[in-house]
Amino acid sequence: MNQQFTFQRISSLQMQTNELKKKYILQKVLGYGQYGTVYQGVNMCTRETVAIKELRHSNTDQGINVQVLREIEILKLMKCQQIISFKDLAYGQNKVYIIMEYMEEDLLTALKRDTFSEQETKVIIFQVLQGLTYLHQLGIIHRDIKPNNILHTNLEIKICDLGMAQNLNKLKPQTTRIQNHSYRAPEVFLGQKYCSKVDVWATGVLFIQLILKYNIFQGQSDIASFKQIIKFCGTPTEENWQGVTSLRNYSSLINEEPQPRILLTLLNKKLPPLLVNLIDSMLTLDPSQRISAQDALLHPYFHGLNIEKCLHKIQANRKKINTEQQTYTEVFNYSDGSKAIIVSKILKKSKNCF
Repeated sequence: MNQQFTFQRISSLQMQTNELKKKYILQKVLGYGQYGTVYQGVNMCTRETVAIKELRHSNTDQGINVQVLREIEILKLMKCQQIISFKDLAYGQNKVYIIMEYMEEDLLTALKRDTFSEQETKVIIFQVLQGLTYLHQLGIIHRDIKPNNILHTNLEIKICDLGMAQNLNKLKPQTTRIQNHSYRAPEVFLGQKYCSKVDVWATGVLFIQLILKYNIFQGQSDIASFKQIIKFCGTPTEENWQGVTSLRNYSSLINEEPQPRILLTLLNKKLPPLLVNLIDSMLTLDPSQRISAQDALLHPYFHGLNIEKCLHKIQANRKKINTEQQTYTEVFNYSDGSKAIIVSKILKKSKNCF
């Protein structure tokens, strides 16, 4: 993003916050993050439910911080079914509001409620790989694939939160402070210049987590997560990763006897061979040998998968779930003291949807 890029050039649809209040009703808080809050809202003209991401920035950010600019710039370029779509933009003092399409929940929330079946996981991961293939073909790395950033409605997947994304075509310096450390690829830990394969590694970790309901690389710190990589994927050596011993962080992170790769032993006990082979190729230590997102879509594990048919079946099954309609009234208080009264009809689920 060059220095001449300014917030005013982002959109002809930009609004002041007063105009935001006239166009949208904020219904409830969906979640909180490091940089702001996400609300569920309704477009009063179209009655469409939307997600409104409120991002804070300081007075020293020259109007809006770089991470927010990056996310807006990239979102406006996206024309992919598996990437959350941008709808509108509003701004106020020290705050920016990105209005996006609404999805029911993220995968982290779903994981706290249920374990996904292998077939459901296949449908999810295939769509994630579709979205990543689209990004990677544009030269964009997401750099923060994790359950929180994968949204779904009836298992229809949308990748969100592109604030950490990098456009490789712009040749910007790379930071190693990317990804949650439990999803971080080994080349990032070791200080190697990385590419789109970091997203494939994170997706492989997510693949296992959705099936087993836990992240095998979970650690309390960066070093703890890296040790989990060595525990399951083995120690990086010149035999399995040419040039790895010359990486700048190698000697500080790897100073014990080489460990064997036991990932296959773990997975073979629980998963079918083709799935084990795919995950193994996604979690290959050497990024130059790791499968790409595009090639992963062509893996034999996905042969014969009809996403549209699977999603239609899932949605049809959900319609069979007993529901009851309920009307509720909610008052949302804006920070300036004004109020919005919302009367909504919701469907209360009588049981889990999976």
